[in-house]
This record gives sequence, structure tokens and C-alpha cells, in this order.
Amino acid sequence: MSNSKASYIIVFQNARVEKDWVKLEKEFPDKVTECKEFLRNNPEDRRKGIGILKKLKGRYKGILQYDITKDDARVWYRVERKKNLIIIKYAGHHPNW
Repeated sequence: MSNSKASYIIVFQNARVEKDWVKLEKEFPDKVTECKEFLRNNPEDRRKGIGILKKLKGRYKGILQYDITKDDARVWYRVERKKNLIIIKYAGHHPNW
């Protein structure tokens, strides 16, 4: 990837997701800062996201998961390349579905 590429803008799917993101920021400030940096510059680069980036499958196809922690804190997002956007769809701990 070229460093000259404009960085992505992070937006939230809705106010609830943004609120949950803020909770994660308070709980894991350094990890969320790392996540933001990754999302702004390399949101699909699995080489830089080894062990922390996953492509979801099934009904979540097209969504990427960034693991904030190894146990259960994560962020789900979609990349809009043409608009240079990262749309955060979920932020928080592993849902108990």
C-alpha cells in the first residue's frame, strides 16, 4: 500500500455504536488508539492485522472484525473504498447470542 493514499474517515452506523465505541475507549485507551490508526491507514491489510483482523462470513459477509483484546472486545466495520470511509457497525464485547 502506498503512503500517499488518503487516510480513511471513521464514521459510526448509529449513535448506539458510537456510545459503545466511547466505552471501549475508556476501558482500553491504548488498544482503541491502535485500532483507530489501523482503520485510518490499513483497514484491509491482513498482513498488518495478523491475529487481530478477521473477515466475517455468512450473514456478516463484507464485515471485518478487529480484535481490541484477545478475549472478547472487538470492532466490526465495513470499508467504503470509493468514499474513503470506515463504517463502524459494532463496538464492544463479544455478543452473547
